[in-house]
Amino acid sequence: MSGAGETRDHTPSDSIGGDPESATRLGIVDARPGVRAWAFAIDVLIWSLLAVPAGIGAAFLLGGDVSWGPIVLVIAGSVLPALFGLVQLVLHGRRGVTAGKAAMRLRSVSVVDLGRPGFWRIVLRALVLCASGIVPVVGPAVMFASGLWDREGRGRSILDRVAGCWLIDARAGLDPADARALRRTIRELEMPLREVSEGLPSLASNGSGEPPMLAERRSRAGVVGVSGGPWAPHPVEDEAAGLITAAPRIEHVLVFEDGSSVRVPEYGLIGRQPEAAPGQTAEVLLALEDPDKLLSKTHLAFGLDAGGVWVMDRNSSNGTTIVGADGAETPLTPGSRVGLEAGVVVRLGGRMFQVRRGGPQA
Repeated sequence: MSGAGETRDHTPSDSIGGDPESATRLGIVDARPGVRAWAFAIDVLIWSLLAVPAGIGAAFLLGGDVSWGPIVLVIAGSVLPALFGLVQLVLHGRRGVTAGKAAMRLRSVSVVDLGRPGFWRIVLRALVLCASGIVPVVGPAVMFASGLWDREGRGRSILDRVAGCWLIDARAGLDPADARALRRTIRELEMPLREVSEGLPSLASNGSGEPPMLAERRSRAGVVGVSGGPWAPHPVEDEAAGLITAAPRIEHVLVFEDGSSVRVPEYGLIGRQPEAAPGQTAEVLLALEDPDKLLSKTHLAFGLDAGGVWVMDRNSSNGTTIVGADGAETPLTPGSRVGLEAGVVVRLGGRMFQVRRGGPQA
């Protein structure tokens, strides 16, 4: 919702909404009273410093000095605070910040869709604050303190309700103005990992035992293509029969956030356009779509050995993390192999996959 005659940009959060439950799911944190107070103090301090010349000029004029110097000081000390106030209104309405809020990493957002508050709504907020000054000190104090008894527990004051906005802490939680982070969070909420079914197609195998082929079309998981050669299990000696046979190895798959999968080879690479190093052979080169530009060209190495599935970050720009059951993320050390058990979730850039175990592969 915005002020009259004002249009709002569509934001990724429009599909989620700004109600308390949705905001909590997104990881948005309301600003604490102490941080709010510091932000307000910074704004007042800047305004006061800009008004100092007017006080100095007035003192000289009262002392009998009617030269141009004191007059210029009075004019400057009056115009600068007024301009500062106007800039504050514009920034607050268009970007959700003031000088103090920006310094404390706070942001005002629309309570409807987490977008910008809107200039005219912030102007209305300022007018209500000025009107409360009819009762000096007490009126403005009540306006600001009213957030302490917000029924929703979000600290929204009477002024915030008039403007239809909500003050959040962008340092402690998600900043809705960060469109890339917001899109990634919404995508994770709207596309949870699915259970693997027996008929789930593998993007690295055509199911016939033949070498995997380059995919002709993009999958819903955003996989651009897979290339590589066949995978053969290590031979071992059958002591009872005295024969050399191929030891069955448990097949594993990586399941992406929309349910598409890729079989785990002995060695593969994932990224925007992965390439094997000179002299190195990768059985699978998995190129993923990267709308948020968070993947590196060759982001992650993965494979299967006697110990199971492993992954290794290839010095990617945005890193790779293991996501725990409680949502906590543990970053991988670039260049170090890390073994993964079935069920583990891995985030690389803006994409996610889960390690799943299938039947034995002959």
